[in-house]
Amino acid sequence: MQDWLRKAVFYQIFPPSFQDGDGDGIGDLAGIRRRLPELQALGVNALWLNPCYVSPFADAGYDISDHFRVAPRYGTNADLHALTDEVHARGM
Repeated sequence: MQDWLRKAVFYQIFPPSFQDGDGDGIGDLAGIRRRLPELQALGVNALWLNPCYVSPFADAGYDISDHFRVAPRYGTNADLHALTDEVHARGM
């Protein structure tokens, strides 16, 4: 097991109920990015995102219909890349 994993503090995020970044009432990737400083201050160094890809949403998003495209309700693929880049820049 890698050393970082032994010391990892994971925080699981269910995107639609975490933080709304665009005011539509649904949590999204922009909202997650907005809360990264707070998560980091809590000692979180690894995120576990529930599915955020295109889905008919009959099973809370686990019924993914396109594994290559972020669901528009959460943002865009570029938003996911920006979130990943910022998480890594923070050493998370």
